[in-house]
Amino acid sequence: MTTTNPGDTGRADDVRAAAGHPLLTVVGIGTSAGGIPALINFFSHAPASMGMAFVVIIHLSPEHESHADAILQRATAMPVAQVTSATRIESNHVYVIAPGKQLRLSDGYLHVADRDEPDRRILTIDEFFRTLADAQGVNAMGIVLSGTGSDGAAGLSHIKEKGGVTMAQEPNDAEYLEMPKHAITTGQIDIILPAAEMPQKLLELRDNARRIHVPELETAEPEEEEGVPRGDAERILQDILMHLRVRTGHDFRHYKRATVLRRIERRLQVNGLPDLERYRNYLRTNPEETTALLADMLIGVTQFFRDREAFDFLRETVTPELFRAAPSDAQIRVWIAGCSTGEEAYSIAVLMAQAREAAGSASALQVFATDIDETAIARARTGSYPESIAADVPADLLRRYFIHEAGRYVIVKPVRERILFAAHSLPKDPPFSHLDFISCRNVLIYLDRAVQRQVLELFHFALRPGGYLLLGSAESADAADDLFTVVDKKHRIYRARKNLNRTRQADSFPSLAGCGRRGRTVGGRKRETAAAARPAQFLFLGAAPARPRRIRAAERHRGP
Repeated sequence: MTTTNPGDTGRADDVRAAAGHPLLTVVGIGTSAGGIPALINFFSHAPASMGMAFVVIIHLSPEHESHADAILQRATAMPVAQVTSATRIESNHVYVIAPGKQLRLSDGYLHVADRDEPDRRILTIDEFFRTLADAQGVNAMGIVLSGTGSDGAAGLSHIKEKGGVTMAQEPNDAEYLEMPKHAITTGQIDIILPAAEMPQKLLELRDNARRIHVPELETAEPEEEEGVPRGDAERILQDILMHLRVRTGHDFRHYKRATVLRRIERRLQVNGLPDLERYRNYLRTNPEETTALLADMLIGVTQFFRDREAFDFLRETVTPELFRAAPSDAQIRVWIAGCSTGEEAYSIAVLMAQAREAAGSASALQVFATDIDETAIARARTGSYPESIAADVPADLLRRYFIHEAGRYVIVKPVRERILFAAHSLPKDPPFSHLDFISCRNVLIYLDRAVQRQVLELFHFALRPGGYLLLGSAESADAADDLFTVVDKKHRIYRARKNLNRTRQADSFPSLAGCGRRGRTVGGRKRETAAAARPAQFLFLGAAPARPRRIRAAERHRGP
């Protein structure tokens, strides 16, 4: 059995293939039951000089010695090593996890730790994929092969969020299809293939990545209205964004330019296209790519109790105060804007339920959770999540607020019933009103600064005076310090100032009128799109703007 030895202290550029060359591509492969045959099939079709490093994470019993490295060595000419200590990764090498260990990647090294918390499910694949995504970004690739359970599904989402490429074994090709199927159902998988065909696809992705040319338009803002575009590259980019607006009703003109280009570059990578012009033409002739591009633009990676310290502060300080100060006949109203697949909405609802019980409060609780991604909203409504959430949810909360059934965790009914999920666009739809708490995390960071200010004004209007606002760890309300005071700067928690001047009109968001599409059908009903809607303008006269019809109807049926 081959093992690795400690290396020298590494630096961030240790993972570069050579001086002046791009960051080394690192391929993480996760598998469990039936994984060895799939791995042999994979590596027996992999050339010895792929120009990548491979890290294999297998579910192994800590009670038994593993010979997986020796078995794989017979299938490939690349050196294969079991990792037992800190190891610098190198191109054209294969690294295999050791029994009872956890691997993490940072600064060009694989770091080894003993598994902790033996009484809980150890999600070794998810944990490695998350560190892989953080360390390698667009040069990370994640693959899930045969296995039972759902380990790896959440980690692949993080890889995609950071711009990497995700793959899953074709379920019909897997001895145990549960792990690949869980990964595929997340909607975050780019490529599904039999294990034997994956190495060739990796080579194609590598070669295409070297050909891709995306112009540096990060600092070039779009024209304000119908002005002449600046250069061919800008015109092509605007064509792509217009195509999205017309086909989907979603407007990304006011997303930060760097974010838009990164998302489009990912689609070039996955589709084997070298530049924006060819991608625009491909987009026009392949209707399914519009859906895929929209999904990439709306990547909403989240998890339960993300940024644990911020949630600890909420639990200890904010939520108890809400229920202490509320009259017994009051309703605590909460809005989670940009809720994605619901993990954060349920996390906050659980904290609110805890605080309500601790205070012995009779106040009602209503949580509104919204997102523009209707697919994500549909998943959130189910309240059903893979077993991998056990790594994120404190054990006591997992026992009390979740039911374990059929290999998944389901939110208990009393919590689910307090949350109303609805499709909602911050720029287009009216806000909720008379709110005590708003959470909008990792949404503002993607928007231009001027639009950030407009969204903060909308939140201030929606909150009662003194209501709380929670933002993401890389966001702030500094652009509206006249509307919000800081409660805790580190955890991005603010309170709404009392604003005596509530008679001015909010800045309007851009209208999509003239995009050429008057409506679309959702769930069998005709739904007005932004092309037919007026700009979202709100008069600050004290009366709340009407909520969308679907939300009002749902509230009537569900009661307070």
